[in-house]
Amino acid sequence: MFNIFKKNKKELSQDIDLSILNTDIHSHFIPGIDDGSKSMEESIFLLKQMEELGYKKVITTPHVYYDSFLEGIEVLDKKIEELKVNAKFNGIKLQIEVGGEYLLDDDISDRIKNKQIKTFSDNFILIEFPMTNQPMGYEKWLFDLQLAGYNIILAHPERFLYFYEDKKQYLSLKDRGIYFQMNIGSISGYYGNKVKEVAEYLIKENMIDLVGSDCHGQRHIDAIKRTLRSPILKQLIESGKLINNKF
Repeated sequence: MFNIFKKNKKELSQDIDLSILNTDIHSHFIPGIDDGSKSMEESIFLLKQMEELGYKKVITTPHVYYDSFLEGIEVLDKKIEELKVNAKFNGIKLQIEVGGEYLLDDDISDRIKNKQIKTFSDNFILIEFPMTNQPMGYEKWLFDLQLAGYNIILAHPERFLYFYEDKKQYLSLKDRGIYFQMNIGSISGYYGNKVKEVAEYLIKENMIDLVGSDCHGQRHIDAIKRTLRSPILKQLIESGKLINNKF
């Protein structure tokens, strides 16, 4: 497909060590709060596997939609403490932090105004666009977030195929200082061949800043494991472009 990958399609002879990344910045490990882990037992099982993959830290990011956490985003502080206590009890040494994965819609302005945005690290916020239809006027919402002092990470841009049809939009987002986070499973074809193609394009264009598991369940762990001998992932990790270890 792309010359940069044609030369090196053969699977690696051994698994890639993900410990070099240190931190996974996109996941859904808090049980029963969104479409991620359904129970504490499942969360512990998944976290143990993340640790076995080499991660030292996870920043779990539950979905935040317009009707999410109406009682206040502070509920996530209680939820994450419960997860951390249970993880420690089960011998897990991972650092665990919480943020959110915010759907970019007209609700975001009220969340900024009411300080109902859960950030992580140095005021970073993870956002996502709708999967099928490009939102109208999203530039203003991005501007409002940046004006309020947030550092924006766009979750899995390779999955928003409408951007791929007009690649200038990727450049426009990068020019705005938006960080791009790719799902590792996208390289394995987990989300389909088209998403894999877009992921490879974004890697080729040096647009990927972070990789994440986007782990909702065992299926995503399995997708990561299928990618561990990918020369494309190896090339991305060795490119020096990724900043996961800064979190």
